[in-house]
Amino acid sequence: MKLSTKCRYGTRALIEIARKNDKKPVKRKDIRDAQGISPGYLENILSVLRVHNFVRTIRGAGGGFVLDKEPKDITLLDIVLALDGSVSPVDCVVKPEVCERVATCAARKGWEKLYISVRDTLKGITLQDLVALQIEKEGAEYSI
Repeated sequence: MKLSTKCRYGTRALIEIARKNDKKPVKRKDIRDAQGISPGYLENILSVLRVHNFVRTIRGAGGGFVLDKEPKDITLLDIVLALDGSVSPVDCVVKPEVCERVATCAARKGWEKLYISVRDTLKGITLQDLVALQIEKEGAEYSI
């Protein structure tokens, strides 16, 4: 399984917004500059995140993006599903009707185990966990 650039950048954008969620709305430019995401691509990602109710826009001079949910209530699985659509390694795991060999395919059992493992792992990681890790990493790199 390989995550798309959209998913990776979207996760980084959400981390950036969540880090400042209790202070004030985060401007698109600040997300772009902090995460190195091109303006057009970021706009596309933020649109998807709005549609899936991860973020909302605050208008006006002090406006920007804020989370629409608590970071503890957003899992990495939620983010991946919103931006990439699935974590299934093959279609037949979630849509058995697409393959005529489902009943007799030994490989499908392996794909199912992989799917369950990935899904459960992603479900166990929250945006709050990622923000804490980001803060920890930034602290580890800080020196006087």
